[in-house]
Amino acid sequence: MPQFKNLKDLEKYLNNMVKESMKEVAETIRDVEQETIETEVYDKYRPNSVDGEPWIYQRRRENGGLKDRKNMIENVYETDNGVEMIVENITTGSDSHERIDDLIEYGDGANGKQYDYKKNRDGTAWQYLRGRPFTKSTAEELERSKRHVETLKRELRDRGINVE
Repeated sequence: MPQFKNLKDLEKYLNNMVKESMKEVAETIRDVEQETIETEVYDKYRPNSVDGEPWIYQRRRENGGLKDRKNMIENVYETDNGVEMIVENITTGSDSHERIDDLIEYGDGANGKQYDYKKNRDGTAWQYLRGRPFTKSTAEELERSKRHVETLKRELRDRGINVE
């Protein structure tokens, strides 16, 4: 461990170690978000088709869809309070190329966004028109499980910082 002349230098060193650890913390958050998307989004809308998938379109899932890790971007910021990170799902519609996260999170009409199809052939449209709060549920699961905190601790330990 390096020697520090003052607390400001120690703080700078620790912030750099935290910033370096954030890539793995973001991966853990992506894991939790993928799990939550499955239960909060895909499992909450199962039409009466043979395979339980929509008739009109094919869900993109991990291939450009809401569960695609490439659509979950992290931004790390150094603030007056230390280091902060935001992981944001930037998935866009396959036709509109507009972000769909808040439409799914809050439901039809939220923030002025609308679903193209308000009805479907088996009367289950209400399942997708209502909000399916995957972001909120991801945050709640992280708060409950602390998986992101454990990842940060492990990463800091790997960098030689003793973390309880």
